[in-house]
Amino acid sequence: MPKLLYASTKNKDMRYAVKTDIMDPFFFIDTGENQYVFLDQREFEVFREKNKNLRVSPVLLASPFLSAKELGAKLLEEYGLKGISIDVPSTFPLALADFLREKGMKLVPVPQIFPERSQKALEEIQAIRQSIRSTEKAFALIESILRVSQIQGSYLSYQGVQLTSEFLKKEVEALFLEEGMVSEEGIIISTGPQTAIPHHLGKGKILAHEPLVCDIFPKSKETGYFADLTRTFVKGNPSEYLVEMIEAVLKAQTVALQAVRPGSKASDVHEACSNALRDSGFDVGEQGFTHGTGHGVGLEVHEPPFLGASSESILCEGNVITIEPGLYYNERGGVRVEDMALITSQGIEILSSYPKNWLIP
Repeated sequence: MPKLLYASTKNKDMRYAVKTDIMDPFFFIDTGENQYVFLDQREFEVFREKNKNLRVSPVLLASPFLSAKELGAKLLEEYGLKGISIDVPSTFPLALADFLREKGMKLVPVPQIFPERSQKALEEIQAIRQSIRSTEKAFALIESILRVSQIQGSYLSYQGVQLTSEFLKKEVEALFLEEGMVSEEGIIISTGPQTAIPHHLGKGKILAHEPLVCDIFPKSKETGYFADLTRTFVKGNPSEYLVEMIEAVLKAQTVALQAVRPGSKASDVHEACSNALRDSGFDVGEQGFTHGTGHGVGLEVHEPPFLGASSESILCEGNVITIEPGLYYNERGGVRVEDMALITSQGIEILSSYPKNWLIP
């Protein structure tokens, strides 16, 4: 079925379609036989020079001053798509859709305009590998700072100054600047009670003897592909209960990874992970393990397939997913470990390799 998009490449479906960055919104049409982007003189030559998807033909707009509504109707009519059902993403602009329908266009919103995005091509996998390598350097940097930090009372001190979440994030951002990475979604470096909230970004002084959750998910400026990894560190002497939490999460991750294979139900992987945590004596649901087991990663940090209790996804070769069990208790704090894996024809390849030496002396 023909496809129609109208967006800039900040929209990840559009970025996937054209393989390069265009900052202002433009039309993309896939007729089923040919693909076109429609650009004015500001972007036309740049796109021709940078085009990495030779299936897409750029068309220089002869009437660049038409409104988006008028231009969309004109293009669909010129390319023989009036009255034919056309797939559009669920994020397609509503006002534009209403106008085009008034002009006789049949637009059909679909939840995934490019379902093939979840099965990564070789060049996408390579881009993700590189993003992972850069992200692992950030964990090495954090761990090196923790190892030379001193425990002073309840807090950590680094080079004579109290160590903070803000300082660690600043150091990671400086590293990413050199690596060509950007943390457009933020960085989680949370400490103590903050760790009981899975997406708490973290702030303030780093606590000794308590969990430090570092969830880092940058993207490459060059390729646009994300990595997403988490490690939990403890500097000092953790409580016996905290040790049990971390060991249970590590065990659950191993169990979940063993359940991943082509043809597996995503919900079954989540159930295996949940059961492993239950078997270790922890809760699943409103406290304890409170989120899904993982998700796909690519041009978005969270994208299909999603590995949760209600997921209907079937895992297949080419999926790049995370496995990220965690435990969260208001009175205890939280712990999480997250790695990325590629589903292959034989099973899985774990793409991330940063050690899980969580206890920092």
